[in-house]
Amino acid sequence: MRRLLCLLSLMTAASIGASFHMPRTEPALSDIARTTIRSKRTPLRMTQPSEDNEMPSTSSFNQKRIIPIAALTTISATTIAAFTGHLPGPLIDATAPPFFANLPFGVLFAGSYEAYPQTLIYRDLGATVFSIVAASLFVKACTYPVTVGKLQPRDSRKIIHTFSAPLFMLVWPLFSNAYGARVFASIIPLMNALRLYLAGTGGTGDNNNDRSTADGSENELAQAISRSGNAEEALGGPFVYVMVLLFFTFFCFTDSPVGVISIATMAAGDGLADLIGRRFGSNNKWPFNKDKSVAGSTAFVLGALVASFGLISWLTGFGVMDPLDLNTIDLFVRLLVISVVCAAVELIPAGDDNYSVPLSAAILSSYLLT
Repeated sequence: MRRLLCLLSLMTAASIGASFHMPRTEPALSDIARTTIRSKRTPLRMTQPSEDNEMPSTSSFNQKRIIPIAALTTISATTIAAFTGHLPGPLIDATAPPFFANLPFGVLFAGSYEAYPQTLIYRDLGATVFSIVAASLFVKACTYPVTVGKLQPRDSRKIIHTFSAPLFMLVWPLFSNAYGARVFASIIPLMNALRLYLAGTGGTGDNNNDRSTADGSENELAQAISRSGNAEEALGGPFVYVMVLLFFTFFCFTDSPVGVISIATMAAGDGLADLIGRRFGSNNKWPFNKDKSVAGSTAFVLGALVASFGLISWLTGFGVMDPLDLNTIDLFVRLLVISVVCAAVELIPAGDDNYSVPLSAAILSSYLLT
């Protein structure tokens, strides 16, 4: 364990040191001599540097390393916390009231827990690294077609919206049954939130600054998830989406179906509603909301229903979530009710459905399924 902690510390220190160290080469003596002789022959002329030949600034250079440094630092800190006993392991006594059991670290109040075994720490560490790499590849696969003109930004935005969260929940069985595993899993949406923040601010933290200072990958992400090409849109719906995913991952994880249904309804339901509605909803608009269509609402219900039912079956099938005390038909009917009500909430032309829809799904599922 000591060697692992030392390795993580050295990797973190090396990454941070590399981000603030600019390589520099000293000129040779012969070069200095030739320059001196040439300066005596040719008069000096002051020229104004052109904008096209400007060297990248130190802030732009370092901005490219924010994500790797943040990821390595967060993973290292979480791993050290697990090894030093600051994260709880598997739960022993789960007889406490659900109110405490569903709180983050509510196990401290709900019952006893085991120490975090090294084997489970390595498992959760590996699952975290795999999830980060897989998430980056998925986003890149959705954003690159936009840069080459093969996909519209709005379509890329909704594809990411529809599939990113459900795909993330599909890898939850890779994490262990330790109570602290949710902290490892929360690193993935946390890093995505940081990426969106950098994409929306150009890496400067100032919404009024030029977005051209952003790293190429973050600029590509901002262009791919914006409706109009304005990078500030990354701080709107997409950022709310990731924060909702972070909230339910950290607070619920696999403790109950509330988080799973809330995330699935927000992602698959709302995402498919836009994708299908824009293609097949031009002639069937709702009379009270011309921006929504019957085709889109139908896609919302079907997408939310299938995603919720499929993910609950997936997680319970792998044994990472306790089975519900409902038969298949009863579960299907209740999920259908949740999907229909949330589709109606999505029709309300007020607020942001990235938080109104999952909030409605959480309230309904807490009442109907727990």
